[in-house]
Amino acid sequence: MKINAAKTAIVLIEPQNDFLSEGGTMYAFIKEQLASRNVIANLQELLTNARGKVAKIFYVPFHSFEEGFPELKKGGPAYEGLRGIEIDMTADWGKGAWLRGTPGPEIIPQLTPQKGDVVVEGKKTLDAFHSTALDYLLRANEIETVAFTGFHTNWCVESSARSAYDKGYRVVVIGDCTATDTQEEQDYAEKFIFRKIGKVMNHKEFLDSLE
Repeated sequence: MKINAAKTAIVLIEPQNDFLSEGGTMYAFIKEQLASRNVIANLQELLTNARGKVAKIFYVPFHSFEEGFPELKKGGPAYEGLRGIEIDMTADWGKGAWLRGTPGPEIIPQLTPQKGDVVVEGKKTLDAFHSTALDYLLRANEIETVAFTGFHTNWCVESSARSAYDKGYRVVVIGDCTATDTQEEQDYAEKFIFRKIGKVMNHKEFLDSLE
């Protein structure tokens, strides 16, 4: 399989301390998968070698909240499900994920955006398209193929990949540059979900496919 690099973008979802650094609210759940699958190093190699080849690299971090999440109505629907769990989590720097003014929402140093990369602001939902300008930016850059990386595989990556497919993009998920809490969840997403909406590759296969 060959991929037209000039019409391809990499989307990196939520490479932030709350997921990826010791002391983060969700790090304890994902750290074994990060280590056993060498995910951070794979991402570094992917991004280093893809810059200058693909049209754009987009970072889509989760947008920060004030302490106590006053932006959301307490007891309302946004307090339920995954967001409610995050609200009650604790990190070394306070209670709740994505707290503004703490290290939690910051992008980890190993994956710092470089000149030419685009940081897409405003993500407050699982789907990276829903509350951001990602779709506009992809279309403005005449992107046809979107390669997804990031965290968690079966939450934000899956939601975003499904949305991209519905919007008419060609979808690639770079499996060894994603991670979630368990190998079982990772395998299910790769085997049963992503292959029905696009292609699953590792980072070396993806880089070799660019032309």
